[in-house]
Amino acid sequence: MKKSAGLISLVYGVTVGIQIFGQIIVARIFGANLSLDAFVSAVTIPTMLTTVIAGTLNNALLPQLKKHQIKSEEDGNIYFFRLMILLGGIALASSIFVDVFSVQFATMLIGARGQSFILLTDTLMKWMLYTLPFTLVGTFSNSYLYTKNKFVIPSIAYFIGSILNLGIIIFLSPMLGIWSMVLAFISAIVLQLFITFPYKLIPYIQKSLKTVISNRSLSDLKILFRAWIPLIVSTFVLRFDGILTRTFSAGLPTGYIVYTNLVSKLFSGLVGIIMIGIQTVTFPHIVELIHRNDIRRAASQVRKAKLYAFGLTILTILVIVFISPFFMRLLLTGGKFSGKNVEVLISLFPYFVLPALAWGVDSLFTQPITAIGKQYMMTVVNIIGVFLAWGTGTIANQLFGGLTAISVALIVLGFTGIIGAEIIWNIQSKKLLLVHK
Repeated sequence: MKKSAGLISLVYGVTVGIQIFGQIIVARIFGANLSLDAFVSAVTIPTMLTTVIAGTLNNALLPQLKKHQIKSEEDGNIYFFRLMILLGGIALASSIFVDVFSVQFATMLIGARGQSFILLTDTLMKWMLYTLPFTLVGTFSNSYLYTKNKFVIPSIAYFIGSILNLGIIIFLSPMLGIWSMVLAFISAIVLQLFITFPYKLIPYIQKSLKTVISNRSLSDLKILFRAWIPLIVSTFVLRFDGILTRTFSAGLPTGYIVYTNLVSKLFSGLVGIIMIGIQTVTFPHIVELIHRNDIRRAASQVRKAKLYAFGLTILTILVIVFISPFFMRLLLTGGKFSGKNVEVLISLFPYFVLPALAWGVDSLFTQPITAIGKQYMMTVVNIIGVFLAWGTGTIANQLFGGLTAISVALIVLGFTGIIGAEIIWNIQSKKLLLVHK
């Protein structure tokens, strides 16, 4: 397990390195200008939707898929495709719904920038919305691979997708401009699906189609949604940080949407490098221990994972704060991104230190709650977090400006969820220990 976690972290680390390098290339190609501000705003909702699916569906699906596979391999494969087809249709319908009301969503997000900016953002966003079904099917594919203990393949697909994304931007931006980034976003998601899809299971599609419209399908959906919906709400709330950042930065001068996006990507990306391996391998292990009623050992694994998460996240933040400015001055300065732009960027670091700590550890606090089936409790905690974050951010924006508002809102959002998850886990794990003594 440690070997898999280390390899996943390595692959993910290289991938995030490519993505951060890509952010540097993008900044040098486009500069901190209106078109890049518009793309960063446009990609917010599609990215949030794909992140919510990718970050929650596996946790809800994996226990049920494993349960069907234990009955028989055929039952598991039919279950896999039956739900994939049903949810793929729902994902497509959701994309159409957001498309229809995209102008209204864009107005809510960045209305402070004016109508022309909203329309440009909306035009870019419409195309990226339709990656949602591909993300869903890709997440199904990843879940299947995880049930077979093939943890590394999804990470490799993510790595290759990132290379494709960057390549398209570099080679096509002279011809397509900002649209090269839209094409890169779509292409990377589609490619990752084609790499991870379990082609050997295709013969089961026909069998699954016969049971798509049936009482059994409805029962499967109810069971899955019972576990998944609380995760969707909770993760949407946790990923609400993107909306908070875009909303409060929209009131700042041109370029600050790009600046805040770059800094948040730097911090979240680098803390994510150290956490992805632990997150990917820890969750299936905790689920298995809880299914075996080995609660004491599960609690021990959770404690260790949280301690590792805090220690490694703090270390990473220190490295970012003290070392990365040198490399940013060296690599970012040039093209349409001036030395003055770089200094403004570095000056934003203090606003993202505490939010980065929350980004690094939040998953390790919420995963155990999912494993014991108490997601609805986290939903309540995270909804409270959204209202607190929005309220405190709005007050901070009025008193101290957009940058302080972003920092305050992200801190409140992140740590409300972490503290709430720790309280829930302590209470519920003690109850489980008493039941299984």
